[in-house]
Amino acid sequence: MRHVWKFVMIAVLLALISACGQPERPKTVSDFCLAAARISAEPAPRIDADDPGNRFDTDDTLFQVLEHNAVIDRLCPAGKGD
Repeated sequence: MRHVWKFVMIAVLLALISACGQPERPKTVSDFCLAAARISAEPAPRIDADDPGNRFDTDDTLFQVLEHNAVIDRLCPAGKGD
């Protein structure tokens, strides 16, 4: 009977120790990260810059581009969504 308790105690200790060494679960990439891409923008070099060819983005567009890129940075691992 004494050997049974010794075996049970060893089994419990091994079970507790093995729980600490579990490998990290693999991270998955969502469909958003596979399809999304960062957007580039062209701000005006100064506030009163002349823009006859409409090459520069407006302040609203720049804000939306920065928000979009921030979402990609937050949700996607490095290197995805580029």
